[in-house]
Amino acid sequence: MPKIVRAAVLSGAVLLVGLTGSAAWAQPKELPARIVTLGGPAELYRKDTPAWTSAALRAELGEGDSVRTQLGGRVTLRTASGQALRLGSRSQFAFLVPDSGGSAGPTRVRLDSGWLWIAVMPGSPPPTHIEILAGAAIVVVRGTGVSLRRGADGSVLVQVHHGTATCMGPDRQWERTLTGPQELLVPASGTPGQPGKLTVDKLEATWIRWNADQDFAGGYGGKKQLEP
Repeated sequence: MPKIVRAAVLSGAVLLVGLTGSAAWAQPKELPARIVTLGGPAELYRKDTPAWTSAALRAELGEGDSVRTQLGGRVTLRTASGQALRLGSRSQFAFLVPDSGGSAGPTRVRLDSGWLWIAVMPGSPPPTHIEILAGAAIVVVRGTGVSLRRGADGSVLVQVHHGTATCMGPDRQWERTLTGPQELLVPASGTPGQPGKLTVDKLEATWIRWNADQDFAGGYGGKKQLEP
């Protein structure tokens, strides 16, 4: 290959590598997430402020921050790419701080109590997925509508309303794939059974219908719910 041609090829390769590295570096982070709907009493706890404060619309939460609702409260947060986390009444979750030196991965959340609904756009790339640590379960949500309920006994009910999600133990000693409409009850200790048909508790019917309608209207998938 002539020297001039070889130099041009090498220059192009260096330029391509530089652009690729720059594009990867410039990829926007998913956090902070922003509060886009707020109903009823809710509070925020920021890792650099040792106190709970009243939540406000358009407030932002980042790694290490928490949000909780009181009776009748409801909060929706949206990540940079548009994935939604909706917290029900008397519930709490926190955004986890990623491991140092770890590669870009899903947004990691810990559900401490109550109800959480996660909606991820179909076809979203892996770095925009959401991973929830809830009791003895880790749930990876891709292009899916998933609800979680953490009970007072430490058990977790995972319900996939549309799409597919993966549920596994902390050390991957077990793994289950759920395809909507399916659910899995994960005990506080021990291995869960197999996924079963999704059921709706009468006390949660309004919450589920509201979230399903939000998913349908927002382009997350699923279908519009009919009034009972």
